[in-house]
Amino acid sequence: MNSYLVCGSILLLTGLARTQSNAPEASAEAARYLAAALDEVEKGSRVYGTDWEKLRAKAMATIAAAGALTPADTYPAIRDALASLGDPHARLLEPEAAKLMSAKRPARSTGLLVEPGDTVVAQVWPGSPAEAAGLAAGDRIVAVEGVTGFAHLPRFEFERLFRSGQRADRSTAPLELSVRTGDAEPRPVQVALATFDEYLPPTARRLDDQIAYLELPGVSGARGASYDDEVHALLGQVDDGELRGCIVDLRRNPGGSVEPMLASVGPLAGNGKLGAYTSSHNSSEWSYDAERGSAIFEGYELANVATPHPLRDDLPIAILTSPVTAQGGEALVVAFAGRARTRRFGEGTRGVPIGSTTKALADGAMLILTVTVQADRNGKRYDRAIPPDEAVEVDWARFGGADDPVVVAACRWLRSLSHPK
Repeated sequence: MNSYLVCGSILLLTGLARTQSNAPEASAEAARYLAAALDEVEKGSRVYGTDWEKLRAKAMATIAAAGALTPADTYPAIRDALASLGDPHARLLEPEAAKLMSAKRPARSTGLLVEPGDTVVAQVWPGSPAEAAGLAAGDRIVAVEGVTGFAHLPRFEFERLFRSGQRADRSTAPLELSVRTGDAEPRPVQVALATFDEYLPPTARRLDDQIAYLELPGVSGARGASYDDEVHALLGQVDDGELRGCIVDLRRNPGGSVEPMLASVGPLAGNGKLGAYTSSHNSSEWSYDAERGSAIFEGYELANVATPHPLRDDLPIAILTSPVTAQGGEALVVAFAGRARTRRFGEGTRGVPIGSTTKALADGAMLILTVTVQADRNGKRYDRAIPPDEAVEVDWARFGGADDPVVVAACRWLRSLSHPK
């Protein structure tokens, strides 16, 4: 053989070997971390599935190509894997963010309920620091601590920031806001943290033309024990048997204890199955027992009204929603879905009608995975924002008033229906 050809072949093979030996690869630590994380994703993903072998192979190839050395280097591959599941709520929190989520929310609060996205103040609690600072519904938050890019923070970070002033550095100092009222120039507002009664009771009143208006804020903790009784008593005050319709306003319901809230709406939503928490594994049904005034979960009574209001499941119902309506509030929206003579008005909900689980990883990072989604009485599943049937922009400055555009639209629809016989 020609010596030049032999030498050339040797040089070519040597170069190829060098190229292969210099190819990037992941460290054993990174590969172990990724494998453990993907195991947790597969175990915890009870609603969304995929070809897990293919997902693992792709993720391992990704960290090999990137030459991942540490657990943190695998985060992009984990996030890509979560995105491929189609779970809109699955997330990987890095260690610092995970610490913030795991930290117990302090008892002190600002007294602010802020709409995500538009960052408009939806409600100011009476007796709160936000009220003392002069904030009012309809004000727009344009900056927090001098930062403007906060409008689309993940839900838990957004709510902790405005409700309890909890920041990544765990500061408990007053929240420094830049606030615009109407068309005025933004002004600086300092909102301290304080302890006050955060319970907002349900309210009800009669409007014109035999229409009842019922607002149901969220409830949690010990106050939930009397919440459903309060709502049934209110229904007794506004319902004389001659109503032509009822408005159920959930626009300022960010969630809470589902059981008393479901027992509250039972007389209007209907007797029997109202919905379920469901996954690919099972379904946990929730229902209302009109005779007992009870919210039933999987056959167990979890909330009960001493004096139930009579069933009115033939009454036309207008449901009002907004981007503040979330989780337990969305469960109430779902409880009315599929009901005859029912229509939703306002804006889409927050988009978290789910149950989730968390799993801490070895370096302190945390996985958030969806384990159930809500389903209505007909089995339709909800895992994203629930849209209105008639879209009407919410004007928080006119909330609940005679000129509230969402209430006006709901009344127009109710008046267009024939009077119940």
